[in-house]
Amino acid sequence: MREENAVGDGGCLLRRATTNWHQRKGIFMVSPQPQQVSLSVPEYCLKATETNRFDGSHDGFQSLRFGYFGEIGGLLSEVKKSVRDQLPFSVSEAAAEELGDALWYLVNVAACVQVSQNEIGERCIAALRARLNENEQPALIPVTFRHIDSLIEVRREPDSIERSAQLSELASAAGVMAKVSLVQFMAMSPPSRAIHFGNHLMELALTCASFNLKIEDVARANLEKISSRWPKGEISYTALFDDSYPEHERFPRKFSIEFIERGSLGSSHVVQSLNGVFIGDRLTDNSNEPDDYRFHDVFHLAYVAFLGWSPVFRALLKRKRKSNPRTDENEDGARAMIIEEGIATWIFNHAKGQHFYVDAKPGSLDYGLLKQIQGMVEGYEVSACKLWQWEKAILTGFQVFRLLQAHRGGSVEIDLNAHTMSFKPFTQNEKL
Repeated sequence: MREENAVGDGGCLLRRATTNWHQRKGIFMVSPQPQQVSLSVPEYCLKATETNRFDGSHDGFQSLRFGYFGEIGGLLSEVKKSVRDQLPFSVSEAAAEELGDALWYLVNVAACVQVSQNEIGERCIAALRARLNENEQPALIPVTFRHIDSLIEVRREPDSIERSAQLSELASAAGVMAKVSLVQFMAMSPPSRAIHFGNHLMELALTCASFNLKIEDVARANLEKISSRWPKGEISYTALFDDSYPEHERFPRKFSIEFIERGSLGSSHVVQSLNGVFIGDRLTDNSNEPDDYRFHDVFHLAYVAFLGWSPVFRALLKRKRKSNPRTDENEDGARAMIIEEGIATWIFNHAKGQHFYVDAKPGSLDYGLLKQIQGMVEGYEVSACKLWQWEKAILTGFQVFRLLQAHRGGSVEIDLNAHTMSFKPFTQNEKL
């Protein structure tokens, strides 16, 4: 052990001497980082098909292939907007998400017509070699997205793929798919079907390159999106943000808030009580058209239950994290509260047009809505929460909101450890 330590110390001294020499010479060396394991096409296909909610029927096939066509159309629309509006952000950022969604639809259409996960990658490599005038060679199995990216990169200069021409190729291929029926696909020979989808994957990869994107990065980002929106298996909530703070600065792990409606018809308001003590101001709808927004603090409670986050309720409960001035000012401050109130109001207005989500099922809430919320909280601690957590908070919040409407008040219980939210109506005596 002593000898090993001596060798270790010698190595450490050698590294220090080498570092000092390089620093004197003005040379700064960065330790190489281990490269991420390459994502294979079959691995991506397996994870993507696991989240496919469409069946293998004619209608399911139609939805998938039109979904693919729609994503390509969305990509073209984003490019058009960026040129028309001279948007300051890179169009590549918007393109990456559209291309990732298109990839998801593509592999699910391929699975629907029984193209194997290995075949689509093999045929893509073969098509790329032909497009790039390379000699035909058998692909390494399993084909990886990094292999596809590398094949493109070694044969092109930066920006050498003309974007407009490549988008035209992709749109043309998507149009062909939109015209071929399920019966027609199944009438093709298996090799012909595989070639068809391999060509599509090639066009997607070349389109990625035209935006200076790697299809491996696009595929990984798409898997992260799928996992955040539609998790498989046992779900895991984000760790509570106040776990490391003193107990008096944490949300109570279990508590009940009573929503009490008072006043006469047309001028009623809601007050809230915690353990018999009124908290916050009395709330009205603040609208010319009555819509029961007076109960809207139930949405903030839902954020507590399912996100472990609510600057608004943290202030109401006097649980701001003052032991850390930076957290107190930024995470628990006025701007964070304004953002939370903005999200609650915006979602409420969206929900009014959809009967307060009475028929919404888990996994069905508009992805664009959730994505917009994610953008609004970017840079704040709650951005670590997954999209499915936001959906659960929203749908459960509206479920309890509808019960508060029906009973004109009641008690809402939060269990932060179990991530649950429940409603209990008042008894007749409690109402009195």
